[in-house]
This record gives sequence, C-alpha cells and structure tokens, in this order.
Amino acid sequence: MQKITLLLTLLFISVMFISCSKETEETMLLNAKAKLDEAKKFETDNKLEDAKRTYAESIDLYKTVLKEYPSSPKAPEVYRIIAELYDNALMDYDNAIRFYKELVDKYPDTKEAKFAMFMMGYIYDDKVKNKELAKEFYRKFLDKYPQDTDPNEKLSESVRFMLKMMEENKTIEDIIKSVPQDTTKKTEVDKNVKLKRLDDVDTSKNKK
Repeated sequence: MQKITLLLTLLFISVMFISCSKETEETMLLNAKAKLDEAKKFETDNKLEDAKRTYAESIDLYKTVLKEYPSSPKAPEVYRIIAELYDNALMDYDNAIRFYKELVDKYPDTKEAKFAMFMMGYIYDDKVKNKELAKEFYRKFLDKYPQDTDPNEKLSESVRFMLKMMEENKTIEDIIKSVPQDTTKKTEVDKNVKLKRLDDVDTSKNKK
C-alpha cells in the first residue's frame, strides 16, 4: 500500500512539473510574433539572408504552437499565418498550399478556411501559373461559397470574376473595355493579394 501511495505521489509531482514547465499558448504566440517582427526588420534593412532565416524560425515557433495546442480556437489563425509566411516571405508555394489545405480540412467552417480556399486558387493562378488547377480550386470555392454573406467581404464575387476571365481567356483589361463606362461593375478585391480593382479604372476615367 505504501508503494502504491509513493508511486501515485511521484506521478502527481511529475504531472505538476510538466504542467508548470510548459509554456502557455499566449507566451508561445508572443515569442513567435516577436521573431516575425525581427524578420520584418531585417527585410526593411535589406538584410535578406537574415530575414529569410528569421522568417523560417518564426514559422517553426508557430508550428510548435499548433503541436502543443492543436485544439486551440486560435489554431485556424496560426495556420493562416504559417501559410502566408511560406507564400509571401519564403515564396515556398508548395508548403503554403499544404498549410492552407490543412486549415481547410481541419477547420472547414471557419472564416480562415474560406480565405484559405481562395488563396489556394490564387496561388495556382498567380504564382504557380497552373491555370487548370486554379480553375479547379476556384470552382470548388464557388460550390461552397456561392455568395458572400458578409457585406464587407467580396471573395465570392472576386472568384466568380477571375474564373470568368480564365474561362474566356481574357485579361482584366479586356473585360473592362467591353463594359460600358456607366455600368462598370466595381469589384473589390483583397489588397493583400494585389488584384486590380475595376473601380480604380472607373475613378481614373471620371477624373479626366
């Protein structure tokens, strides 16, 4: 009986030690953000090799957050950050798509999943230049999100517009020229993916 009590006591102490020594999610996220800010500073100072190395280190820290806290409500956002860093900072499009896909598979009903589906199509379209895969992902996106439910969000509208361009083998300039000026549809596109806006063209015409 004494041996069992001793074993239980040691087990309790071990669990308490592990719990106390484990970093909190908030601390880990702050450390990852600090490393990300450090990478951005290197990039601003044109220290590109240091920036690339530090971006990779920040990704590793964010991955550790996912490993330690896989059920956290913040996990979808962490997946999004990792994918964006692979895309924009390291230009590693395969890994960017991989983490966007994991986000969609694991958290399909989140706003981050909708953005991830959009970005997979966009990366294939604009970065990888695989138009067939881009169209496939854009169609999957519209199957799930045929309409934008948030009035401040225009992802579905943008995807429908881009898919139309690709299927008709037209550029954005071609479509703008084919639409009368007074009925030009103004399509807002997320500035983070650097798409052109139809309303910019309309505004420039009105200034003349």
